Amino acid sequence: MKKYLIIGVLVTGILAFKKTTGDDKKISAAQISAAINKSLPLLQRSSHDFLENAATCHSCHSQGIGTVALALAKEKGFDVSEVAIKEALDSTCNFWKTNDNMRELYEQNDPVATVMSGNYDLWALSSNQVKATKSIQLLAMDIMRKQTLDGSWMSPGQRPPLEYYSFSATALTLRNIQVYVPAGWQQEVQERIIKARNWLLQTTAQANEEKAFQLLGLSWCDGDKKFIAQQAKKLLALQHADGGWPQLDSLKSDAYATGQSLYALNQSGQLSTDAPAYQKGVAFLLSTQLPDGSWWVKTRSYPFVPYVTSGFPHGDDQFISAAGTNWAVIALALASGKN
Repeated sequence: MKKYLIIGVLVTGILAFKKTTGDDKKISAAQISAAINKSLPLLQRSSHDFLENAATCHSCHSQGIGTVALALAKEKGFDVSEVAIKEALDSTCNFWKTNDNMRELYEQNDPVATVMSGNYDLWALSSNQVKATKSIQLLAMDIMRKQTLDGSWMSPGQRPPLEYYSFSATALTLRNIQVYVPAGWQQEVQERIIKARNWLLQTTAQANEEKAFQLLGLSWCDGDKKFIAQQAKKLLALQHADGGWPQLDSLKSDAYATGQSLYALNQSGQLSTDAPAYQKGVAFLLSTQLPDGSWWVKTRSYPFVPYVTSGFPHGDDQFISAAGTNWAVIALALASGKN
C-alpha cells in the first residue's frame, strides 16, 4: 500500500511540476512555506523520539544535519521549537563532554565516530551559535589532527552517502576547525587549510555528494573563485529534466541530492534562489514531498546499524530519508523569501 501511495504522490507531483514551472515563473513563497511547515513537526518529533529510544546515542541524520536545518528554519522566521533544538544540542554536548566517551574514542582512535559524527555535530553546534567549551575544542583538535598526508580527511565508514566520502569529511573539517580550534593553534589550522585546499583543487569529484562538498569546502576555505565557478557549472549541468539531482549518475533524482546541490550552489555564490535552475529544483522538491511532510529516499547503505524507532517513516530507508528531508528543508528555507 505504501509503495502505491508514494508512486501516486510522485505522479501527481510530476504533473503539478509540468504545470507550474517554467524558466520565467517563480514559485510563491506561500508554497515553499507550506512545505517547510509540513516537515518541521515531523523532524522535531522524530528527533525527540530518536533520542528517547537511543539511550546515549545521537545521529548525523537527525541531530546533526537535522539541527542545521532547524537553525536555518528558525533564522528564516519559521516556527521552530526551542525545546527541540535545545534537546538535540544538549544531547550532542553531553555526549562529547562525557569522559568515558571521550576516552574510549581517543584510545580507539575511531575515525568514523570522530571525523564524521563529530564533524556533523560541530556543524550543528556552530549553526546554532554554541560557544566553544573545552570538550568541543578537544573534539575539533582531534579531528584536525586526523588529516592524512595528501591533505584530506578520510571517511572510512561504509554508509553512503552521509558517512562515506572524503570530500564530505574534508569540507566539514575545514569549516569546523576555523570555528572551534583555540586561537593558540591558528598557525597549525592555516597550514592544514592550505594542504586541504590543494587536495580539493587537485582531486576529481565523482559522486554528487563529492561535487557538492567540493564546492562547500572551497567556499569555506577561500578557494580559487574561478575554479569554484567551473565546478559549479559541472554540478549544475547534472540537474535532471525533472528539476532534481541524483546521488549517482545511474540513479533517479531524490531530495537528498537535490537539497544538497541547491545548498552548495547557493552557498558558494554560484546560484541565486530566484534563478530558474534553483526554482526548478524547488519545484521538484515540492512535487515529491509526501503528505506526512517527509521525502522518501532509497538507502544505498548496507544495514549493519540497528534502526532506532523514531516515528520517521519509510522503514529501512528512514535514516537516509530523514537526512534527505533535512536537506530539502534547508534548500527550501533559503528560497523562502524570509530574512
